[in-house]
Amino acid sequence: MNKALLPLCIALSLAGCDGEKKAAPAAAPAGDKAPGAKAPGDAKAPGGAKAPMAHGGGTPGNPHGAAPAGHGGAAPPPTNPHGGMKAGAPAAAKAGPPRDVTPSGDVVAETLAEFSVSVPKEWEKGQPSGMMRMAQWVVPGPGGDGELVVYRFKGGAGGVEANMTRWKGQFTPPEGKTLEDISTVDKKTVGALTMHTLDVTGRYVAAMMPGADEKHDKPDHRMLAVIIEGSGDPLFFKATGPAKTLDVWAPAWATMLGTVKTGD
Repeated sequence: MNKALLPLCIALSLAGCDGEKKAAPAAAPAGDKAPGAKAPGDAKAPGGAKAPMAHGGGTPGNPHGAAPAGHGGAAPPPTNPHGGMKAGAPAAAKAGPPRDVTPSGDVVAETLAEFSVSVPKEWEKGQPSGMMRMAQWVVPGPGGDGELVVYRFKGGAGGVEANMTRWKGQFTPPEGKTLEDISTVDKKTVGALTMHTLDVTGRYVAAMMPGADEKHDKPDHRMLAVIIEGSGDPLFFKATGPAKTLDVWAPAWATMLGTVKTGD
């Protein structure tokens, strides 16, 4: 080789070595931590505690993987802690004003499960406003509207005596009198059925809803109630309202009870 070209060849050779790219370090396998980096599960909550990670990829701190209420949609509908209202059912209507009503004696035949009963025509049937109600009627009258509600509970809901005691306890007697003074309990047989009846008048102080602290406070109220046994679980009829209204309908109530029967 020409000695004059030797320095040039050496220089070109060195330049080629220095100009090669250095290989990048291999990427860490998926799921491995890169050196010096924190994995998602190592996120720290304030105070140094490890923040819980959501199941299924949710946000830290939410163990169910769901966004907090109000993020990305409407909040869930409120629930009823007492179980008394049916989802989507209409709320119970407010009692109407006094109405002059004269019972005609005409009736409407109704069917309640295996029972049949004849109800005064003037009573206004409505859509049950609670999931525990089988049926309900507005009972009009001169003291303002009353209400008849029919219930049926699997297993009987505590027995006859316990329910009678509870219903009487929804009234406060006037000063100097007791609950026994203002209430009448009776028992009679209609066909194959046994009827336990209650008639009580006083200040009505029942809870607005089962378990609620808020209560009615209605003076001069009356309750006509019956527990009917003899065909499966007992059937409960409970009419409440101003005494002036239920006084008008007390004879028709007694007549109605005599029409209750089963398919048997």
